[in-house]
Amino acid sequence: MPASTDTLGTLFQEIARLRVFCFNSLLKDIEITATQAWVLSALMEEEGVIQGDLAERLGIRAVTLGGLVDRMESSQWIERRPDESDRRAKRIWLTPEGRKLEERINQSLKEVHNIAIGNLSQEHIELLHQTISRVRDNLKARKKKLDRG
Repeated sequence: MPASTDTLGTLFQEIARLRVFCFNSLLKDIEITATQAWVLSALMEEEGVIQGDLAERLGIRAVTLGGLVDRMESSQWIERRPDESDRRAKRIWLTPEGRKLEERINQSLKEVHNIAIGNLSQEHIELLHQTISRVRDNLKARKKKLDRG
C-alpha cells in the first residue's frame, strides 16, 4: 500500500497540476492560460455552443466559465451572440484571433504529452491509457448515478 501522501488520487492531482504548469509555461509568450486554451479547444471542436452547455461539457460551473468568457472576449478570442430561439441564452463563437491560436495550442498539447510519456514504451503507454480510461469510466458511472438522485 502506498504512503498516504502517494495515493492514486494524490497522484492524479499532482499529474494534472504538473501538466497545467507545463502547458502554461509553453503558452506564456502568447499570454494565454491552459484553462483558456481548454475552452478554445472545446470551441474548435464545436462552435456556437450555448454558454451553459459548454460549462457542463467542461465540467465547470457556469459562473466560473462566465468569468473566463469575459476575459477571453476582452482579448478578442471569442464572442458571445444571442441564441436565435432564446434571446436569454448566449452562444459562444471563436473570432479570427481565436482561430489563429489553434495550431499553437495543439502543438503545445502534443509537447506536454511527449514530456509526460517521456521514455515509456508503446506497450506501457497503451496499458496506462486503458487503465486510466477504466478509472474514468468508473467515476463517470458513479457521477451519473448520483446525478439521477
